[in-house]
Amino acid sequence: MTVNIGEAAALGTALSWTLAALLMENAVSKVGVMAVNTLKVGFGSLYLALLALLLNGAPFASGLPPASVLFLTLSGLIGFVAGDYFLLHAYVFLGSALAMLLMSASVPLTALAAYFIFGEELGSWALAGMSLCVAGISLTVWRGGKKRGGSGKGPGAVSPGVYVKGVVFGLLSALTTAVATLFTKAGAASLDSVTATQIRIGSAFIGFLLFALATGKLPEVHSALKDRKALPTIALGAVFGPFVGVGLLLFAIQHAPAGIVSTLSSLSPVFLLPPTALILKRRVTLAETSGALLAMAGLALIFR
Repeated sequence: MTVNIGEAAALGTALSWTLAALLMENAVSKVGVMAVNTLKVGFGSLYLALLALLLNGAPFASGLPPASVLFLTLSGLIGFVAGDYFLLHAYVFLGSALAMLLMSASVPLTALAAYFIFGEELGSWALAGMSLCVAGISLTVWRGGKKRGGSGKGPGAVSPGVYVKGVVFGLLSALTTAVATLFTKAGAASLDSVTATQIRIGSAFIGFLLFALATGKLPEVHSALKDRKALPTIALGAVFGPFVGVGLLLFAIQHAPAGIVSTLSSLSPVFLLPPTALILKRRVTLAETSGALLAMAGLALIFR
């Protein structure tokens, strides 16, 4: 088995985001989505500044190529702020699992765009592995959502207009994720991973603050800062999410094809199954287990 360092980093991204998801789920129930999204990237920005100070002697780099800064800023705004906005609205109209299923479209979109823009070609084994991974992820989130009552919605359960809105929002979340990945690849090419991650996370923090201000939810963020139970959880979750997770993703994009990185970094719903069963004591269905096995088979083909 040949392991590419970029592919390993993408897999590490999914594992890191799995830990972040377990922590953030608890925080969201206490202080809300907007507060968690804003503060997690705020903490991530702080951690990255401290790491840059340790490695480079300064919290922020200077003399950066303007094009790289522009691409990474757009990546942060599109991927985090716009992407979360579209995904959360898809949750409302369709349920979480069907929304996540539509999000899986970001994988082939990324791979296709990377082929035309960057000339990245994938071998037949890699394509087969990606297909199995996407199938496994789709089965896992679809059946998991139906079990919890979150995705049993569809044309027969909601009005056609609401369903169409949900599908549009879900596909827009996939499109923004793919576009953000491509901007990241273009912008991070000439920068180190820490600096690139700083720009992306910092722009997301500013974007979330402005969005919270525009929607009147800035008081929620302020209240969360005073929540002694939620704030430490968000701070710890930010270590695995915006800090380690996004850093690994940037490194992966710099060292592996965008389509494979998109696939491997999307495996969090599969990796969440063991802690869901063992720690949270939730029942894992046969379909979810089958989805996990499909995804693992896909991994074996990608890393063959």
